[in-house]
Amino acid sequence: MRPLKIPRDELLQRCANTFKRLGYHGTTMDALSTACGLTKASFYHHYPSKESLLVDVLAWTHERLQQSLFSIAFDEALPVPERFIRMGRKAKKLFQDDSIGCLMGVMAVDSTYGKVELMEPIRRFMDDWAAAFTQLFGAGYSQEQAQRLARQLVADYEGAILLARIYGDLSYIDAVTERGLRQLEEAGAPSRT
Repeated sequence: MRPLKIPRDELLQRCANTFKRLGYHGTTMDALSTACGLTKASFYHHYPSKESLLVDVLAWTHERLQQSLFSIAFDEALPVPERFIRMGRKAKKLFQDDSIGCLMGVMAVDSTYGKVELMEPIRRFMDDWAAAFTQLFGAGYSQEQAQRLARQLVADYEGAILLARIYGDLSYIDAVTERGLRQLEEAGAPSRT
Protein backbone atom coordinates (compact mmCIF):
# COMPACT_ATOMS: atom_id res chain seq x y z
CA MET A 1 0.00 0.00 0.00
CA ARG A 2 1.37 3.39 -0.97
CA PRO A 3 1.89 5.92 1.83
CA LEU A 4 -0.63 8.71 2.16
CA LYS A 5 0.38 12.17 0.96
CA ILE A 6 -0.97 13.66 4.18
CA PRO A 7 -0.61 12.32 7.73
CA ARG A 8 -3.30 9.82 8.74
CA ASP A 9 -4.60 12.03 11.59
CA GLU A 10 -5.03 14.95 9.21
CA LEU A 11 -6.80 12.76 6.67
CA LEU A 12 -9.19 11.43 9.30
CA GLN A 13 -9.82 14.92 10.67
CA ARG A 14 -10.63 16.28 7.21
CA CYS A 15 -12.90 13.30 6.53
CA ALA A 16 -14.62 13.76 9.91
CA ASN A 17 -15.29 17.41 8.99
CA THR A 18 -16.70 16.34 5.63
CA PHE A 19 -18.98 13.68 7.13
CA LYS A 20 -20.13 16.10 9.80
CA ARG A 21 -20.86 18.85 7.29
CA LEU A 22 -22.54 16.70 4.61
CA GLY A 23 -23.86 13.74 6.62
CA TYR A 24 -23.33 10.14 5.63
CA HIS A 25 -25.65 10.14 2.63
CA GLY A 26 -24.45 13.50 1.33
CA THR A 27 -20.76 12.60 1.54
CA THR A 28 -19.21 11.08 -1.57
CA MET A 29 -15.79 9.58 -2.13
CA ASP A 30 -15.23 12.54 -4.47
CA ALA A 31 -15.92 15.00 -1.65
CA LEU A 32 -13.69 13.05 0.73
CA SER A 33 -10.77 12.80 -1.70
CA THR A 34 -11.08 16.51 -2.54
CA ALA A 35 -11.12 17.42 1.18
CA CYS A 36 -7.88 15.47 1.60
CA GLY A 37 -6.20 16.80 -1.51
CA LEU A 38 -5.92 13.33 -3.02
CA THR A 39 -7.04 11.96 -6.33
CA LYS A 40 -10.08 9.73 -6.18
CA ALA A 41 -7.98 6.77 -7.40
CA SER A 42 -5.39 7.33 -4.67
CA PHE A 43 -8.14 7.61 -2.09
CA TYR A 44 -9.75 4.35 -3.22
CA HIS A 45 -6.34 2.68 -2.95
CA HIS A 46 -6.39 3.36 0.82
CA TYR A 47 -10.13 3.10 1.45
CA PRO A 48 -12.17 0.85 -0.83
CA SER A 49 -15.47 2.30 0.39
CA LYS A 50 -17.03 5.17 2.23
CA GLU A 51 -18.14 2.72 4.95
CA SER A 52 -14.61 1.46 5.62
CA LEU A 53 -13.38 5.03 5.90
CA LEU A 54 -16.23 6.03 8.20
CA VAL A 55 -15.47 3.11 10.52
CA ASP A 56 -11.90 4.47 10.84
CA VAL A 57 -13.15 8.04 11.29
CA LEU A 58 -15.55 6.97 14.06
CA ALA A 59 -12.85 4.94 15.84
CA TRP A 60 -10.34 7.80 15.54
CA THR A 61 -12.87 10.32 16.87
CA HIS A 62 -13.81 8.01 19.74
CA GLU A 63 -10.15 7.48 20.66
CA ARG A 64 -9.43 11.22 20.62
CA LEU A 65 -12.38 11.97 22.87
CA GLN A 66 -11.56 9.05 25.16
CA GLN A 67 -8.11 10.54 25.72
CA SER A 68 -8.98 14.22 25.82
CA LEU A 69 -12.47 14.32 27.39
CA PHE A 70 -13.67 11.11 29.02
CA SER A 71 -10.38 10.49 30.84
CA ILE A 72 -10.92 13.65 32.91
CA ALA A 73 -13.70 11.88 34.83
CA PHE A 74 -11.20 9.31 36.11
CA ASP A 75 -8.53 11.78 37.30
CA GLU A 76 -8.59 11.02 41.03
CA ALA A 77 -6.20 13.91 41.72
CA LEU A 78 -9.08 16.35 41.14
CA PRO A 79 -12.25 16.74 43.21
CA VAL A 80 -15.36 15.45 41.45
CA PRO A 81 -16.90 18.91 40.79
CA GLU A 82 -13.63 20.12 39.26
CA ARG A 83 -13.53 17.07 36.97
CA PHE A 84 -17.08 17.82 35.92
CA ILE A 85 -16.29 21.49 35.24
CA ARG A 86 -13.22 20.55 33.20
CA MET A 87 -15.22 18.05 31.19
CA GLY A 88 -17.86 20.69 30.50
CA ARG A 89 -15.28 23.22 29.35
CA LYS A 90 -13.48 20.67 27.21
CA ALA A 91 -16.74 19.42 25.69
CA LYS A 92 -17.74 22.97 24.80
CA LYS A 93 -14.39 23.59 23.12
CA LEU A 94 -14.36 20.27 21.27
CA PHE A 95 -17.93 20.39 20.08
CA GLN A 96 -17.64 23.90 18.70
CA ASP A 97 -14.49 22.83 16.85
CA ASP A 98 -14.99 21.75 13.25
CA SER A 99 -12.63 18.80 13.67
CA ILE A 100 -15.09 16.90 15.82
CA GLY A 101 -18.30 18.83 16.37
CA CYS A 102 -21.30 16.56 16.67
CA LEU A 103 -20.04 13.92 14.24
CA MET A 104 -21.42 11.03 16.31
CA GLY A 105 -24.84 12.65 16.47
CA VAL A 106 -24.92 13.34 12.73
CA MET A 107 -23.80 9.79 11.93
CA ALA A 108 -26.29 8.30 14.41
CA VAL A 109 -29.20 10.02 12.66
CA ASP A 110 -27.95 9.00 9.22
CA SER A 111 -27.15 5.43 10.33
CA THR A 112 -30.69 4.75 11.43
CA TYR A 113 -31.70 5.07 7.78
CA GLY A 114 -30.06 2.09 6.14
CA LYS A 115 -26.62 1.83 7.77
CA VAL A 116 -27.46 0.15 11.07
CA GLU A 117 -24.04 -1.59 11.11
CA LEU A 118 -22.53 1.82 11.89
CA MET A 119 -24.60 2.10 15.06
CA GLU A 120 -22.30 -0.19 17.08
CA PRO A 121 -19.26 2.14 17.09
CA ILE A 122 -21.57 5.06 17.83
CA ARG A 123 -23.14 3.13 20.73
CA ARG A 124 -19.66 2.37 22.12
CA PHE A 125 -18.83 6.07 21.99
CA MET A 126 -22.06 7.05 23.77
CA ASP A 127 -21.55 4.27 26.33
CA ASP A 128 -18.02 5.50 27.12
CA TRP A 129 -19.26 9.06 27.48
CA ALA A 130 -21.99 7.85 29.85
CA ALA A 131 -19.42 5.75 31.76
CA ALA A 132 -17.35 8.89 32.37
CA PHE A 133 -20.36 10.68 33.83
CA THR A 134 -21.36 7.56 35.79
CA GLN A 135 -17.92 7.71 37.40
CA LEU A 136 -18.60 11.27 38.54
CA PHE A 137 -22.19 10.70 39.69
CA GLY A 138 -21.09 7.54 41.52
CA ALA A 139 -19.61 9.75 44.23
CA GLY A 140 -23.10 10.61 45.49
CA TYR A 141 -25.63 8.29 43.89
CA SER A 142 -26.25 4.56 43.68
CA GLN A 143 -24.81 2.84 40.61
CA GLU A 144 -28.26 2.61 39.02
CA GLN A 145 -29.03 6.29 39.67
CA ALA A 146 -25.58 7.34 38.48
CA GLN A 147 -26.03 5.42 35.21
CA ARG A 148 -29.49 6.89 34.65
CA LEU A 149 -28.26 10.45 35.30
CA ALA A 150 -25.19 9.87 33.11
CA ARG A 151 -27.24 8.66 30.13
CA GLN A 152 -29.59 11.61 30.50
CA LEU A 153 -26.64 13.96 30.64
CA VAL A 154 -25.21 12.52 27.41
CA ALA A 155 -28.63 13.04 25.79
CA ASP A 156 -28.72 16.59 27.15
CA TYR A 157 -25.26 17.35 25.76
CA GLU A 158 -26.17 15.93 22.35
CA GLY A 159 -29.28 18.13 22.29
CA ALA A 160 -27.29 21.14 23.49
CA ILE A 161 -24.67 20.59 20.77
CA LEU A 162 -27.41 20.54 18.17
CA LEU A 163 -29.08 23.68 19.51
CA ALA A 164 -25.73 25.46 19.84
CA ARG A 165 -25.09 24.80 16.14
CA ILE A 166 -28.60 25.77 15.05
CA TYR A 167 -28.67 29.02 17.02
CA GLY A 168 -24.95 29.80 17.14
CA ASP A 169 -25.19 29.98 20.92
CA LEU A 170 -22.81 27.91 23.07
CA SER A 171 -24.72 28.76 26.25
CA TYR A 172 -26.84 25.63 25.64
CA ILE A 173 -23.75 23.54 26.38
CA ASP A 174 -22.92 25.64 29.45
CA ALA A 175 -26.46 25.12 30.75
CA VAL A 176 -26.09 21.33 30.60
CA THR A 177 -22.83 21.52 32.54
CA GLU A 178 -24.50 23.72 35.17
CA ARG A 179 -27.43 21.30 35.55
CA GLY A 180 -25.02 18.40 35.98
CA LEU A 181 -23.08 20.30 38.63
CA ARG A 182 -26.29 21.02 40.53
CA GLN A 183 -27.10 17.29 40.46
CA LEU A 184 -23.66 16.52 41.88
CA GLU A 185 -24.12 19.12 44.62
CA GLU A 186 -27.57 17.75 45.47
CA ALA A 187 -25.95 14.34 46.00
CA GLY A 188 -23.51 15.85 48.48
CA ALA A 189 -20.44 16.31 46.28
CA PRO A 190 -18.31 19.19 47.59
CA SER A 191 -19.32 22.59 46.25
CA ARG A 192 -17.34 24.41 43.61
CA THR A 193 -14.78 26.89 44.81
